[in-house]
Amino acid sequence: MPDTHQDNVQQEMRAALEQMPPPEWVLKMIEHYRLTGTYRPEDLRRLLGDPTKGVEMGSDSSLASLLSGRLAE
Repeated sequence: MPDTHQDNVQQEMRAALEQMPPPEWVLKMIEHYRLTGTYRPEDLRRLLGDPTKGVEMGSDSSLASLLSGRLAE
């Protein structure tokens, strides 16, 4: 049986987020792209993360071990 209260809350949250204007840095990124046809490295880093840092996952990795390492930092 669907949780209509939860669905209503999610719909209200989605509507509120859709009405919010984008952050100023996003507007500047879009304007820079419109003018130059390129993205600035700092904008890409902000969107995609640091390209020099990899993600380590393997058969011996578990979510619990990854989270415990993060919490210890």
